[in-house]
Amino acid sequence: MTRTSPVDSTAGSPPAAPSTACPPAAPATGSQRAAQTLAAAVANLRERQDPQGWWKGDLDTNVTMDAEDLLLREFLGIRRAGETEEAARWIRSQQREDGGWAVYHGGPGDLSTTVEAWVALRLAGDAADAAHLVRAAEFVRGNGGLERSRVFTRIWLAMFGLWSWDDLPHLPPELIYFPKWFPFNVYDWGCWARQTIVPLTIVCTLCPVRPLPFGVDELRTGTAALRPEAAPAPPWTWAGLFQRTDRVLHAYSRRPVRPLRQAAMRRAAEWILARQEADGCWGGIQPPWVYSVLALHLLGYSLDHPSLRVAIAGLDGFILRENTPDGWVRRLEACQSPVWDTCLAVTALLDAGVPADDPAVAQAGDWLLGEEIRVPGDWSVRRPGLAPGGGPSSSTTTPIRTPTTPPR
Repeated sequence: MTRTSPVDSTAGSPPAAPSTACPPAAPATGSQRAAQTLAAAVANLRERQDPQGWWKGDLDTNVTMDAEDLLLREFLGIRRAGETEEAARWIRSQQREDGGWAVYHGGPGDLSTTVEAWVALRLAGDAADAAHLVRAAEFVRGNGGLERSRVFTRIWLAMFGLWSWDDLPHLPPELIYFPKWFPFNVYDWGCWARQTIVPLTIVCTLCPVRPLPFGVDELRTGTAALRPEAAPAPPWTWAGLFQRTDRVLHAYSRRPVRPLRQAAMRRAAEWILARQEADGCWGGIQPPWVYSVLALHLLGYSLDHPSLRVAIAGLDGFILRENTPDGWVRRLEACQSPVWDTCLAVTALLDAGVPADDPAVAQAGDWLLGEEIRVPGDWSVRRPGLAPGGGPSSSTTTPIRTPTTPPR
């Protein structure tokens, strides 16, 4: 008996019909994958473009923005429970395994950022002996303690009685009168810096204290002498010069020339008000914004004053809210940059081969031209003969709340 092979078993059967199945597609080559990725990226940019022609991405920053926002609202007496809970939830979610908080995504823990996060969470009601705050306090002490934190952090603490104003550098408001040729006049700094320094001269002169119901002893090491500015430096060095100048300024602040100081404070307030943008901001970024609000508030401006009312409303426009598995979180963008983002998006589209007359590119170009600044700003103090015509980082024509700042 012979075994019939599988081939033999078809003997005598009608021939099989030809197969209609498509052969498997060949794997995409590297160049094909690159082309597909590029096309997907272009399509994504097109989908994200606003009908007016601009692009804007959310700005990720560190939790000092959120901590200082809570502290600002506490100082002004407008902090609400709901926004505090959402901000605190966000701050907790950003804590690192080592107990600290970083300045940038994936970065190492930062002392000052961690100090501000700890204080904000205590303000939100977290107990000092809660596990996450214990780890944070250990991180702070292990990195030199509160005493080694940055000056801006200690200014915020001083406003709530958690640090001594006497142990901070003094900034006299009289510097508003320094002529442009004089060292350290306000026009020696960039836009954001000078708009931060001028209001700080008011805050650091009035030295407000509005105590909180908790302290910060958990963050102290008792080694104040380790602060860089506390260590005596030779008088012929820059550090030594600044130390001695600060001592003179502190002495003057205790017995200033009253008419001059009062006039300087008024002039500084006028200077601040003249530089507020239409959306309520200063400089298009958080630091000058919050310090200007504080300075005007300390000078007696009511929160119902048009300047402060639009300033606080503008800050609310920089808030991002997101529903997470742990609940809603709230965070503050340090700034917004639709002009920058639109320039980058247009450059990317052109680099990807999109023609210059493409409707998306043309519309973006028209929008960018409409954002050109044709009036002089503080920059013209140094360049009086230069015609204006630069672009801001942000905009006042978008429906988002964004500022227009003079070119730098």
